[in-house]
Formats: sequence, C-alpha cells, structure tokens
Amino acid sequence: MLWKWPKLPDLLTKSSIMKPLKTILYFTLIAVLCVSCLGDQKTVVGQEYGDTNFVNDSFKGNIKDFAELPKDLCGFLNEDSILKAYDNATSVSFGGSNSFMSKNCQFSVTFFNDASQFIKGSIFIVDDSAEEDNWQESWEFRKKRYKSAEYVKDLGRAAIWYGKQRKLEIKMKGYMVSITAPPKMIDKNKIDNDTDVKDAAVAIAKSMNLF
Repeated sequence: MLWKWPKLPDLLTKSSIMKPLKTILYFTLIAVLCVSCLGDQKTVVGQEYGDTNFVNDSFKGNIKDFAELPKDLCGFLNEDSILKAYDNATSVSFGGSNSFMSKNCQFSVTFFNDASQFIKGSIFIVDDSAEEDNWQESWEFRKKRYKSAEYVKDLGRAAIWYGKQRKLEIKMKGYMVSITAPPKMIDKNKIDNDTDVKDAAVAIAKSMNLF
C-alpha cells in the first residue's frame, strides 16, 4: 500500500494543533499573572542582613493579646479618623467579619455623598506566635523583598508600609495586623492611584488604640 499525505483537516486535529496551542496559552497566562504579582518584588540575593534599627524600642507590650481580640474588628475603627484621612470622603460603612480564617473588618469609604462612589479597605489580624523566636529576621526579610516597602516608626514592635499594595503591616507580640487602605478619589469615577496613602493607613491604625 502506498503511503498518502494526510489531508489538511487531519493535520488540524485537536491532538496535533489544539493541545499545543492550549499549552502555550496556559503558560502565557501564568507568566502574565506572575509578572503582575511579582512586579513589586526584588531579589534578596546579595543583600546584607542584621539591621535591627527598625525595631521599636519604646514598645511596652500589647494593649490586647490575640485571644482578647474579637473576630469582628470593626468596633476598633474610628469613622472620623478615616474621613479626615480622605479628601472628598463623606461616610464610612463597616461590613464586619466575613472570614473564618482570621479576625478582620471590611469597610467602605464613600466619596462625594454618592453611594455608587465607594472604595473598600480591610483590616486583618493573624496569629504569628510561631515566629516569635526569629521575628526580627523575618521582618527584615519582608522589607527587603519589596521595592516599595519602607519601615514606619512608633507602631507596635515594628511596622512596614508596602506602597504598591497600599498595605501596612504591624508586628505585635504574638500576632500581626495588616491594614489595606483604599486609594483616594479625586472626582466621581476617578480613582487616584498615584497618591501615597501611607498617612491614611497610619491614621487608621492609630485610631484603633491597639498600638
């Protein structure tokens, strides 16, 4: 029997074309997601360690221990402090805890007295007592991993602000507080992603009276 060239439709089968194409698309998508997630990260290879200047020497201990904190943290937030931190903000609503994994509060800042113009923020508190023995090394490493990270003074045992993520992390004894601050809104439907909201996050943290 003479061998025959396969017809064009046979060449374009799922096994010969579609599977490789799907594989290429899959890895392309993964690469895009990784770039998005890791855009603020930097290599820690070759960096020097051992700096403890970020440790807050005036820390006197927790005002409340982790076990004393409720699952719903919204009662610790001060609406007036949040409003003062945001130009054009007119009200704040609190959603309460919706995660069984941590103690938290979800809140929304409304702008221009328009219920459709709001941006969400959040506060999470998680138990990190397992790293108590080496927490200083752990937090130094955290800071060095991100380009936009900077230390914040006089909050807890130590604090780091991640500008790109609009996130403030505060180390307490046995737990960590993470505050994600909403960006500002300069006009209706116009979110200001360029202005640093570190001061707003710090104001929110201080209003909680936990530090």
